[in-house]
Amino acid sequence: MTDYLQLMFDLALRKQPQGIHFWLTVYVVFVLFGTLVHALRVRRWPGTAGRLLRLGIRQFGATELHPANQQFVPDALYEYQVHGQVYQGREISIWKMSASGVLKGTAGLLPRRVKPDASGKVRVYYHPGKPQRSLLLRPGWMSLWSLCAAIAMVIACYVGRW
Repeated sequence: MTDYLQLMFDLALRKQPQGIHFWLTVYVVFVLFGTLVHALRVRRWPGTAGRLLRLGIRQFGATELHPANQQFVPDALYEYQVHGQVYQGREISIWKMSASGVLKGTAGLLPRRVKPDASGKVRVYYHPGKPQRSLLLRPGWMSLWSLCAAIAMVIACYVGRW
């Protein structure tokens, strides 16, 4: 195993495609696996009742640009209480999203998944050790399976090529 790693390192130093592809694969798998672990941890966060103050999309960045170049991001503001302490949160999901131009509507995908009740109450999921970190949506099983599939595809691309 160490011989193979050394060989891939040497190939990458010599700018050979296989060595570069190998280390890119290692990096991407590392990032995807870290995201998978984070998503699994977030799924275990406890929930509490919260009050939705704002939900929608907002413009991000320069406003004087041509409309097709303007960026839009999901926007939320909610309030919740943990152990008697009141917190405000802005994060909707672990997934970060932005859109521009004709795809502006895709920035609203995450806000549309939040389902407040008639009084504006929502479920807020918070980090048990750092309750100021919170989300309105937990990662679902589809997110977890997608991450696993992405890891498998990245590895398969390397193995299939070399």
